[in-house]
Amino acid sequence: MRRHAWRGPIAPLLVLLLSCGAPGPGARPIEAASARTPLPSSAEVSAETPAAAEAVVIVTLDGARWQDVLDPMNMPYLTDIAQTRGAVVGAPGRGEVRATGPNYVSLPGYTEIFTGRTPDGCRDNDCATVAIPTLADEVAARGQGAAVFASWECIERAATSLHGDVLVSAGQTGDLGEPMNPWPGVGAFRPDRFTARAALSYLEHQRPGFLFVGLGEPDELAHRGDRPGYLRSLHAADGVLADLFATLDRMGERGARTAVFVTADHGRAADFRNHGGAYPESARVWLVAAGAGVRARGTIDVVGARRLADVAPTVRVLLGLPRDAAKTAGAPILELVAAPPASALAQGDGIAP
Repeated sequence: MRRHAWRGPIAPLLVLLLSCGAPGPGARPIEAASARTPLPSSAEVSAETPAAAEAVVIVTLDGARWQDVLDPMNMPYLTDIAQTRGAVVGAPGRGEVRATGPNYVSLPGYTEIFTGRTPDGCRDNDCATVAIPTLADEVAARGQGAAVFASWECIERAATSLHGDVLVSAGQTGDLGEPMNPWPGVGAFRPDRFTARAALSYLEHQRPGFLFVGLGEPDELAHRGDRPGYLRSLHAADGVLADLFATLDRMGERGARTAVFVTADHGRAADFRNHGGAYPESARVWLVAAGAGVRARGTIDVVGARRLADVAPTVRVLLGLPRDAAKTAGAPILELVAAPPASALAQGDGIAP
């Protein structure tokens, strides 16, 4: 157990929890690349690429269906942000965003988001900790600060290879005033309102270069077949996003130089309650981006299916981080980037004018 402290109005101390049990039989870490070599031309990004943003915030709504999230009745604030200040990928008839799978559950999905690679070494929620630097690790290595706040206690296995100095607050910490055992049967799960409160306080007072906020109640309520509760959790998440952008507005120039990505780790089956490899439709997710370096163009068309593994490469473009040359790495979604690298544009990436 590691402890990380910061000064702010929420709590003097956060405790990192990892209480998901030992990795299951046959679990192995995501393999490290032996070398960094150029990616295909569509992702030609170098370490010297000028940064379009100073910081990035990624928010995930665990298991939130694209059909529900992209309905303005359920998430009016997110819809407004996507249409007026950013862009949405994965809208009906405009191309898809998918988890790579083959098993569409949480830890592989989060591993894909954090690493930007196909989660070949992670097939279930008992897989081992990643062995390669994640986005959080890369930003922390720059000395710009990286923090991960999540309601689900197992998120650390995907969030950091433990080689960097990443603050992780996952599950119940005992410091934030959360009730004990609020979700019987789901381990040390922390209510989203506490996760959000801690994350936004940390953002405003510590201003990390990378912040991840993982909200988990949509998936928990959907598994219970509680559709009214699930929709209420989406409304609550919409309020968190409103608070996030209000916080960024208070942060002045720093807030203006921050990009925000909102997505999910997996989708849901047609029966609403389930997801996983037995339900291929649960591969489909969605992505909304806004803020610094993001091209504000509303709902966009994308060529072919995009993957969760494309989120990290897109963030790397915005932050000017080195590209990942692994064969399993995703490619940046250049349709989202306001000023893509000239080399990528010259070689043609299907970016609409």
